[in-house]
Amino acid sequence: MNLVTGATGHIGNVLVRHLLARGQRVRAMLMPGEDPSPLDGLDIECVEADVLDFKSLQEAFRGIDVAYHLAGIITILPGSNQQVQAVNVLGTRNVIQAARLSGVRRLVYTSSIHALSRIPHGTIIDENVPFDAEHAISAYDHSKAQASLDVLQAVAEGLDAVIACPTGVIGPHDYRGSELGQLILDCVKNKPMFYVDGAYDFVDVRDVAH
Repeated sequence: MNLVTGATGHIGNVLVRHLLARGQRVRAMLMPGEDPSPLDGLDIECVEADVLDFKSLQEAFRGIDVAYHLAGIITILPGSNQQVQAVNVLGTRNVIQAARLSGVRRLVYTSSIHALSRIPHGTIIDENVPFDAEHAISAYDHSKAQASLDVLQAVAEGLDAVIACPTGVIGPHDYRGSELGQLILDCVKNKPMFYVDGAYDFVDVRDVAH
């Protein structure tokens, strides 16, 4: 059985579909009272739990072989944010502990390119680039970097875990209208846009799930 936290999100619901297409069983973890419609029609088990409620998390992890941790808060706003810190850092620490106690075979954590150290322009980003919580630009960047470091510490202590660091995710099944997805739709609809110097990179959500 696979557990997917944040299963109704863009990457989450596409990952659920990918796992089902491979003939695997999926338990989707939703926040209490969360709208499950992105998962409508899928042959899955749904469970309500909160990464900040360890007891509910333990129940969600019961009987799980591989856990995919995608639940988190995304924000591009500068400055501190206690909720982002709590969900993304403390929530991940709870997930790590739940994974240990339940004896999962592997934990897959979805981090972000924003968790990585800023390196000189033109340098290739690969697994040698460290996570950097000290020089993070925003609360989100710091939270993902710190959570990633926590996962690496758990690996050093014996947990089998993998960290994925997507960039700007776009593609199908974007039911809630992600910021990048909405930006592209606004361009298509010729809505007024603000342009700035610079560039960005994108990745297909199906490639991230794969």
